[in-house]
Amino acid sequence: MSDRATSLRALLERIEQLGGDDAAPVVSLDAFFEGNDDEASIGPNLDPHPGIDTFSRILREIANRDSVAHVVVQISEVMLEDEWPYSNCVYVITTATARDVHDWAAELEPDPYDDEALQGWIGGTVPPGAPTVPEGHRVVCLFWD
Repeated sequence: MSDRATSLRALLERIEQLGGDDAAPVVSLDAFFEGNDDEASIGPNLDPHPGIDTFSRILREIANRDSVAHVVVQISEVMLEDEWPYSNCVYVITTATARDVHDWAAELEPDPYDDEALQGWIGGTVPPGAPTVPEGHRVVCLFWD
């Protein structure tokens, strides 16, 4: 079995453990990007698409910032068995402003920054698999429609 197939199987098992895609769970950057070569899995409407490697690199750079506690990927839809799950949202848990987070991710072209709409968990409910938000941190959503 290929590394991609092994990674995909592990990701699908984790999503199932968290309640399936109907629960809109979140997974780690490693779980989402390891073995992922499917540009349709995130930001599929970008033209040109920056590439999965670019998404992974920039989101990992954001995760490594001193002001960032966590970066997690929300699973929006599980596709066919051999296709990578789809995500339209990445959450950054940080002490930085939402505007700063959007500036850091500018190369990935998330939906435009909005003072209200892109802060907090989508729907106001903490998704399965979400890490605890440390005191003094906020949740910022990077969204691709």
